[in-house]
Amino acid sequence: MGGLRAEGWLETLVARAGEGAALVFGRHERSAAEVARDAREMLEGLTGSGVESGDVLAVLAPPSLEGVALVHAVFDRGIVLLPLNARLAEPEQRLALRVSGARFLVVPAAADQSLALRLSREVGCGLLAFGAFGEGAVMTQLRAPAAEHSRAFSERRTRRLAESAALVIRTSGTSGQPKGAVLGLDNLRASAAASAALLGSRSSDRWLVCMPLFHIGGLSILVRAAWGGASVFLQDRFDPVAVARAFEEQGITHVSLVATMLERLLATRGERRAPSSLELMLLGGGPASTSLISRAEALGYPVAPTYGLTEAASQVATRPPRGRGPGGPREKETGLEALPGLELRVVDDRGRALGLESEGQIQLRGPTVMRSYLDNPSATREALSEGWLSTGDMGRLDREGRLYVLDRRSDLVVSGGENVYPAEVERVLEEHPDVAEAGVCGVADARFGSRPVAWVVVRPGRPFEREELLAFCRGRLAAYKCPVEIERLETLPRNSLGKLLRRRLLE
Repeated sequence: MGGLRAEGWLETLVARAGEGAALVFGRHERSAAEVARDAREMLEGLTGSGVESGDVLAVLAPPSLEGVALVHAVFDRGIVLLPLNARLAEPEQRLALRVSGARFLVVPAAADQSLALRLSREVGCGLLAFGAFGEGAVMTQLRAPAAEHSRAFSERRTRRLAESAALVIRTSGTSGQPKGAVLGLDNLRASAAASAALLGSRSSDRWLVCMPLFHIGGLSILVRAAWGGASVFLQDRFDPVAVARAFEEQGITHVSLVATMLERLLATRGERRAPSSLELMLLGGGPASTSLISRAEALGYPVAPTYGLTEAASQVATRPPRGRGPGGPREKETGLEALPGLELRVVDDRGRALGLESEGQIQLRGPTVMRSYLDNPSATREALSEGWLSTGDMGRLDREGRLYVLDRRSDLVVSGGENVYPAEVERVLEEHPDVAEAGVCGVADARFGSRPVAWVVVRPGRPFEREELLAFCRGRLAAYKCPVEIERLETLPRNSLGKLLRRRLLE
């Protein structure tokens, strides 16, 4: 794999460490050497419980010192990490365990283990519990894997060792049935190195991690910090008050957010300008409105709009932050720069490459692209061809090769033969001073095939004026793009990372 070998992950973590703490969580601080020591203690508990290289280890736990040590431990030993989303319903958790072939499920010893015990019994996987450091056994086996379960997945273990699998991340499922993207440590290392090449990296960087670690966006920051020797300031969940406090008190230089997080952060901090220590704010997880980005930039936030996806180890293309002068500069809107080493192209429905300024499906190729979808050869063949990953997203490349992301292909509304991108309509609606959030999807229409309909969340104390909003859209969009109806909702359906679930709007 080169660079960060699985066997040398912990050695690399220590060798690249800067002078500051490698990990800060609440009042606890750990140097890189201490994180590596914690990880080795975790490894002793795992191997003592029968966990082997190539096994899939499912983890259902909130962020913690022990959880970070567990991530570094499995990366070092070649165990395949499957982080589970705690917000999933029990049938969804059960399905994730079954299709992944997880041999063990790991949970915190202090947590309510009733769900984990049911899952372990029903699926047949083993169950482990990890305790807090310094409070007894770090790893306890609560249930051994069923004999038939271990036999059934021995072949899978061999295959995962052969392809150097390190991580399986369940996709969000916003466009269909969730799948498990298989990534190797080389994919993660390549992503960290490419991001550093575009945006810079120093061992004095102080990364705030307030995104969940079951998502590639949160995990990728742990890898970047290990690669660059930076400090990680870990929070157990996103809380805008806690994030604002960390900015002021801990000298945070880097943070990664999604649009809904940034909206809440601005509401919390009001008109206060961004602290001078903050150097980079990656903004991903889906489209963000121009008005939101403009508000943040006007207050000095170094916003870097970013396009990424799980299948490419997170970040794919980014627009580096604009200047931070008084009021924030307003340059002409520009596209996103691909990370060094990644190739981008746009193709038509037959997979044929299109020219610049043409709209089509985004494909990418490079060292960050996943191995496969876990045990899903048909989905893998559909997504990967000659090294190119079909993202399912629509976009275009300008004459400088910069990327403009339009929308997900599955969310595209075709009205009277014209393409309507819901994200474009949503951005226009969110420009209106009364609208906090907007969601758009297509509804069947006998004459046009489909027509766009919008749902909005209004700002506190503001009125909902349907006709005014419709007129606002008509003044800014082509007639075929304008919603035929706008409804009000108290909240929009979103997943755990704040991504809009458009398919649920019609429900």
